Amino acid sequence: MTPGSDLVLAAPLELIEGHRNESLRLFGEAFDMIELALEHMAKAAPSQPTPYFRDTGQRLSERGPQGRARFLKETRQDLDRAAWRHLLSVSGMERLMDQTAKKQFEAQLRDDPPEVSADTCRATMEGLFADAPTIFKRGIAESFSSLDRRFKSHDGFKIGSRIVLTRAFNEHGSWANGYGAEAQFRDVERTFYVLDKKQHPDRGDGILGVIDAARPRSLHASAFAAEDDYFRVRVFKNGNLHVWFKRDDLLLKVNELLADYYGAVLADSRQKKAAAPEQRAPARHFSYFPTPDAPAAEVMDAAMIKDGMSVLEPSAGCGNLARRAIDAGAQVTVVELDQQHIGKLQDLAGVVRVIHDDFLAQDPAVIGRFDRVIMNPPFCDGRDVDHVRHALRFVAPGGRLVAIMSAGIVFKEDADYVELRSLIEASGGRIRDLPARSFASVGTNINTCIVTIPVRGS
Repeated sequence: MTPGSDLVLAAPLELIEGHRNESLRLFGEAFDMIELALEHMAKAAPSQPTPYFRDTGQRLSERGPQGRARFLKETRQDLDRAAWRHLLSVSGMERLMDQTAKKQFEAQLRDDPPEVSADTCRATMEGLFADAPTIFKRGIAESFSSLDRRFKSHDGFKIGSRIVLTRAFNEHGSWANGYGAEAQFRDVERTFYVLDKKQHPDRGDGILGVIDAARPRSLHASAFAAEDDYFRVRVFKNGNLHVWFKRDDLLLKVNELLADYYGAVLADSRQKKAAAPEQRAPARHFSYFPTPDAPAAEVMDAAMIKDGMSVLEPSAGCGNLARRAIDAGAQVTVVELDQQHIGKLQDLAGVVRVIHDDFLAQDPAVIGRFDRVIMNPPFCDGRDVDHVRHALRFVAPGGRLVAIMSAGIVFKEDADYVELRSLIEASGGRIRDLPARSFASVGTNINTCIVTIPVRGS
């Protein structure tokens, strides 16, 4: 190397060394600052694992103002997710939520968690605490309805001493993936612990851990039993898990909470013989829940009302269905017993006739038959079945009936329910579930469905 080249290289090498040393010094400071940042992050969400640095390389790969903004945004989102999870955990709200509610909460955090501030946290947590009883009752309803459609009924099925989780175990004797029995049972267990005012244990320390310990270690499905303070379980070779509740006092509380959530008394099935609709006293407050807009639109879609058709709305209430039928060009007759609604019905522009009387006392020979019957009858104590069966007498040949009914029409085994289901099937009719809480806006969480029954021409 010549003397000239030494002089040329000296400055760049020294500059490189200087930048390298300064870089290390700044990285050291940055590390110290990151350590301090992590300490503050841990204090912001002490019950949560620190989420930072799982993808640091990717976050630091983009330089400049845009890279810095992206880095801070993603770091802020991770920190806010941890903070919200921490608040939910330490507040006790998490133990009131079922698996579905937790998944919805996690989905909100995953997309873009709201920024954490004292005001937003205070407002959110105050709202959750105010709604805590409903959150817990809704969680119970969701947990049990996921096990069996019968638990979707508001008045016809009471949780008894046993439930069955189908396909809980696979052919190898392990928990079956994809069917959700494990998570469902955890939800049921959580309900009983909360009602007993005890902390819900981790999975391995609860009934699932007891089941795992009792499960035979083999490559094939085997029958076995397990038990703890709350449950007695038996697993069968077909993979079904039978659960018996040992605490009758807690079971009573579950049923009372379900009754309160659905807005009715949970009663045993009636098991009565199918007969002509009973002439019974009207339900308390006429069991009146006006038809919300979304279910009313579903009724109209199923009814397919055309201009000039004759339409009957029995037990019309304030006429939410009748109003839509009038807008479709129909000639509408309404029947209503409750005096407080008669004035509103008479004021409906386009209504042909208002009959102030009990619909079950009407006779088609007197008021006639109609191209369409659209209805949202009272549900309690099976009154919807009585009303629908009676209303079919008012449908003209070639017409159809469209009714909102309780979910009990799908599964109840009382003779009148079975008879009506058979009639629906024989006529080529249809039963379609409405979304859960379709009537929540008018004060009830009753699960409902749309029933369509065509009447063949003579």
